[in-house]
Amino acid sequence: MSGRSDTFPCNDVTSIAAQNLFPNFAVYSGTKAHATHLSRTLRAELGAKDVRVSAIEPGIVGTELQSHVTDAGAQEWLEGSKQEMTWLDPEDIAEAVNFLASQPAHVNLQQVTIMPTRQPS
Repeated sequence: MSGRSDTFPCNDVTSIAAQNLFPNFAVYSGTKAHATHLSRTLRAELGAKDVRVSAIEPGIVGTELQSHVTDAGAQEWLEGSKQEMTWLDPEDIAEAVNFLASQPAHVNLQQVTIMPTRQPS
């Protein structure tokens, strides 16, 4: 490292699907689990170089991702969830990224889970 004492944040946005079980979302969940585990490993490897790595695992966020879902069961669950809860906005996740970046250099939150208040899991 160059003689600088500041740290460098690396935030990986994955999903609660990395930790929770969701029928009809096996491939999606598997890729998110991989991304979360990679973040944890990178944190262990890069911490000594003053790189802070955090995995941000949001619940359901209103993005274009839902328009790419082709599984009928998953589409049904997504439609129903819109009636049951207010989804997170991308801005909510951006606020979390800002919060992580604003922490003192010696603080690294390994994992942050952000959920809509009414989303049970």
